[in-house]
Amino acid sequence: MRYLGHIAILAALAGLPSTAQAQYEEESVQAFLAADRNGDELLTPDEFRTFIATMAEIGAPMSRRIRNLGAYGIAFNRVDADGNGYATPAELRAAESSNR
Repeated sequence: MRYLGHIAILAALAGLPSTAQAQYEEESVQAFLAADRNGDELLTPDEFRTFIATMAEIGAPMSRRIRNLGAYGIAFNRVDADGNGYATPAELRAAESSNR
């Protein structure tokens, strides 16, 4: 089951713009999986902060802006479209698409 979840995460995060996709696709999947401490394939606000920090470290521009501004809460609320307190891969993809 966890393997299928990895495929779903990869598919959801693959919606990044083409340049960013080539550069950050694998890193974003790995950062998501590393940040998802309990393995439920949902990011809590704390896990989201870890995800963003990791992506900022590898140079993802939006993640760097979020980190530099300390805007983790604002970014999380924007990503968490359904307001359930979790960020899903699909929500991350949708947020990224809206920033193009």
